[in-house]
Amino acid sequence: MRRIAIIGGGASGTLLAINLLKNAKEPLQIYLIEKRSEVGRGVAFSSENDDHVLNVPAAKMGAFPDQPDNFLTWLNSNGRSYDAHDFVPRHLFGKYLSALLSEAEEAAADGVELAILRDEVCGIETAETLAKIKLASGDVIEADRVVLAFGNFLPPHPSVPDLRFIDSPKYIHDVWADGAFENLSPDDEVLIVGTGLSMVDVVLRLNSSGHRGKIKAISTRGLVPAVHKLGYHYEPFFDEVRGQTRITDIFRAVRRHITAAESNGSDWRAVIDTLRPITQEVWQTLPTAEKRYFMQHLSRYWNVARHRMPPAAAERLFELRSEGNLEILSGRLKHISVDENGKFLVNYFAEGEQSYLNADVLINCIGSEANYMRLDSPLIRGLIADGHICRDELNLGLAATPDGKLKNIDGEPSEILFTLGTALRGTLWETTAIPEIRGQAKALASHLLEVA
Repeated sequence: MRRIAIIGGGASGTLLAINLLKNAKEPLQIYLIEKRSEVGRGVAFSSENDDHVLNVPAAKMGAFPDQPDNFLTWLNSNGRSYDAHDFVPRHLFGKYLSALLSEAEEAAADGVELAILRDEVCGIETAETLAKIKLASGDVIEADRVVLAFGNFLPPHPSVPDLRFIDSPKYIHDVWADGAFENLSPDDEVLIVGTGLSMVDVVLRLNSSGHRGKIKAISTRGLVPAVHKLGYHYEPFFDEVRGQTRITDIFRAVRRHITAAESNGSDWRAVIDTLRPITQEVWQTLPTAEKRYFMQHLSRYWNVARHRMPPAAAERLFELRSEGNLEILSGRLKHISVDENGKFLVNYFAEGEQSYLNADVLINCIGSEANYMRLDSPLIRGLIADGHICRDELNLGLAATPDGKLKNIDGEPSEILFTLGTALRGTLWETTAIPEIRGQAKALASHLLEVA
């Protein structure tokens, strides 16, 4: 019997398992290895807070590329009433994936079996056509193909010379950890490092829990996610950006169409959304120097425009800022220390001048660590040390082919080790959202079933 092991039971790993179960016609053993108590949730969909909603409308969140409204259909057939444009609580999507996995397992062909292992992988040995997977429990399983479906990691600590502040009980490194906010008092002054979507989640969480203290959030540019505006359309202009090898030429074309959209009663968001089907293609045609230019000068603005927040979240943030309870700062952190009273003393550089602030609580919302060389993972460290995997040239993920074959230290694609989702960010750039991951899961499942 052929064997495929999926390491990681978050959204990407679960979507891959679902596709394998649905499409396998011959005997197959699937191992889905996840240390969390539930599969399909991961970090992204683990929160039970109803204020933490998807940042994509329900009708676009289906698990299958050819059925984008499947999630909406599932919601409304399970006693919940939502419209196509609703931004629904994220935990419902986690429940949806778990339900789809159960359904796919029940309907699988004879001899196609799923084993969910509540364990952690601590090492992999690969031979020419076989992998031995060592589990923290001491068990060892063998597989013909292994898929690293990691998802997001903890964020890096703020980039300052002295990191002794991380030992403070009021430094929150993992905002999704159980008890992460237990040392926070309602009147504490809070500083959030990072002003992206994770910051939005934390602010909403603090607000819904009755927090009264002043909240400040800081990032280099002080940019917050743009707000969704639905219902606009703009005609694609693929031919103008396909084959372009200079970021400035692409940017110039996009700016021209944004101006046209505003003149024609459309919206700039529709222009950005029009690029989504070809973003990965365009990224792959760019020279490395152009990708680095984009990362240094434009990526922050792209992320703000591309990864937007729901209107209800934006409205609440606007109210908090208007009331003086939330302040967004721009500046580069220079030093963080903790005084004798446990208060954080923060020095940052803004508009050419040194600035200072104090906070009772410091919350890390920088975003997932992308440099795999810095990850505290025995599995990843071992695979890198053995030369089986390596980071990509931009330090955004792992070196891989666009279809998910991981490359070894010599740049050779593996026939045993694969990946999908966030690990492909350097290869594909746009690869962290469900609409992209579901397509990868379907394509990778098809490939694995052909060659496994």
